[in-house]
Amino acid sequence: MDTNKIFGIDTFDKKQMKDSLPFPVYQKWKNAVRKEDLLDLETAEIIAHAMKKWAIERGVTHFCHWFQPLNGLTAKKHDSFLDRNDDNTPINRFSAKELIKGEPDASSFPTGSIRSTFEARGYTYWDCTSNTFIVDNIMYIPSIFVSYDGTTLDKKLPLLKSMDYLSDYATKLYNEISDEHCYRMKVKIGLEQEFFLIDENIYKNRIDLINTGRTLLGAQAPKSQELTDHYFGSIPQRVEAFYRDIDERLLRLGIYAKTEHNEVAPNQFEVAILFENANIAVDDNHLVMEILKTTARKHKLVCLLHEKPFKGVNGSGKHNNYSLVTNYGRNVFSPQGDMGSDLVFLIFTACLIEAVDKSQALLRMASSRTSNDYRLGGDEAPPSIISIDLGEDIEETLRCLMNNESIVRNYPEFSISRFDYIPPNMTDRNRTSPFAFSGNKFEFRMLGSSNSASDVNIVLNTMYANAIKRVYEKYKSQSKSIEEFIKIEVADIITNHEKILYRKDNYTDTWREEAKQRGLLNLVHYFDSLNSLVSEESIKSFCGILNEEELGALYEVGLDDVITTHEIEAKTLIYMLDKYVINAFSKQLFNNKNLIEQCDINSLVSTQDKLKDGLNEIVECRNKLEIMLQKSDFESKYEKARYFQYEISPLIEKIRDIHDSLEKFVYKENYGLSDIQDIYSSLI
Repeated sequence: MDTNKIFGIDTFDKKQMKDSLPFPVYQKWKNAVRKEDLLDLETAEIIAHAMKKWAIERGVTHFCHWFQPLNGLTAKKHDSFLDRNDDNTPINRFSAKELIKGEPDASSFPTGSIRSTFEARGYTYWDCTSNTFIVDNIMYIPSIFVSYDGTTLDKKLPLLKSMDYLSDYATKLYNEISDEHCYRMKVKIGLEQEFFLIDENIYKNRIDLINTGRTLLGAQAPKSQELTDHYFGSIPQRVEAFYRDIDERLLRLGIYAKTEHNEVAPNQFEVAILFENANIAVDDNHLVMEILKTTARKHKLVCLLHEKPFKGVNGSGKHNNYSLVTNYGRNVFSPQGDMGSDLVFLIFTACLIEAVDKSQALLRMASSRTSNDYRLGGDEAPPSIISIDLGEDIEETLRCLMNNESIVRNYPEFSISRFDYIPPNMTDRNRTSPFAFSGNKFEFRMLGSSNSASDVNIVLNTMYANAIKRVYEKYKSQSKSIEEFIKIEVADIITNHEKILYRKDNYTDTWREEAKQRGLLNLVHYFDSLNSLVSEESIKSFCGILNEEELGALYEVGLDDVITTHEIEAKTLIYMLDKYVINAFSKQLFNNKNLIEQCDINSLVSTQDKLKDGLNEIVECRNKLEIMLQKSDFESKYEKARYFQYEISPLIEKIRDIHDSLEKFVYKENYGLSDIQDIYSSLI
């Protein structure tokens, strides 16, 4: 595979536009992207014609507006280029109006309280800052999605607004500090995507995986991740072939697939792509998730993006690496010269600390859906308590400023044979920390593997911009020099928000207790964090990025997710108990009875009693669960979601615990489901 020849050939990117368009047209598009000018209809017409010509030359027959509704997934409808000419002959057409605007039916997408199901009209509008691309025979146009009156119905529009808001105030503050005056700041995101792969035939024999994405029953295998022999180990041949196809598809789309490796848990893997502008990075990640799933099927595999498909082993996240860069390439989180005198680094880092501390509940909410609850709080990165690990060097620098003490550098020094230069390391990497500094960026590790990355970056951008805006306006209202002001302001921020800083092991009970003493939130469930969306403080903080009505819609969609997730799990579990478990346990009881009575195997009596008691308890719980699902007298959707979170969900887990403790006593031939050992062995 010649990467130079195939890279980006399925993407109408900046290079392709420059090659395809007259230079004045290309310049107008570029000015529109930079927000220096508006894109007129005549210019859009020329761009649309060039796109159509480029796409048809590559065998494309249809186009779609590709958007991100409030469920965190992606959506599209296909329209053909083919049209009827005036003389009734076929012709390929694609106009500026079709490029700029589409009209999908908006009635069936989750919209919370904003729209009723009888209100069908919604519009998609081209995001001209993101690349149009080709998948199969379809040209995808990345788009925003709004109602007929412009109300937000998607994840992309608020993301774009938050990026502009942050850019505006970050640029103002940066230009007060630096002689290198910039005209915009870009949020750069690097996303690491974790996932599981299992054999397709095994998957088809697990109704829970099919319906819910996770196993609702299944005792742990004798060996799972205890030896960490899978982590960074040899990639199985089937997966190597899968990765080769992934690489080619991503490269053709102009996406840099930088890192691929085995993860800690059996059958778990990762792919990471290089940093991009936040909206493009989110688009690219949605593409990565879709390509992982479709490519797996071609290899007779199934890709599982659920955060915790298997109990007892690590789940999957989507690590969100976050940085802020000027249009000249200066990363504000990369210290230049002495860190203690780098005013840009100090104040931009301090503002992020303030933003994270003030938005703990919102970040917990934005990093999750209900499925991520099974992962957060387990013995893996991270727990559900937000904290920041700056590393020893940065934290000590900030504390010295806070205490007006001299700053002492303490980089570890060592030598390696045959090298005369070893780059210094500013910090170790705390994999238990939800929000850790890692070189020249902050890595947010709470984000769930199946989630859209839009939500968390909307929150980060907006709250970060609020902190920067506060500092900028405070500076403009006083008379101190910028250096004096920043050093005092950094000290004040650390004094007020040092409770969020923590460099030790986040997994321990000691930390949970200390976090409670510090006043940090421990929102174990996604449901617990949803109220943060509609609090008075949040409504005020979102500053027009999302209005009160739009935040209310997200809140409603979140409650629906809690209810629907647990309801589907409960119904699936009842189905599995009726179709497989009760039958399997009953068969085993008869087998044991014969052995005891006919062969005098009296040692099985205790096992028989355990199975009998366990089956009785399972059936009782199953019947209780069925009755509980029929309850309908809820005063509000909030009360219904609370019921499913705190009544239905624990009973599902209780049934699993009973089942899993007894599964080892049931012969394999009596059990119709593939067990966890079968799943873990499916790639060998």
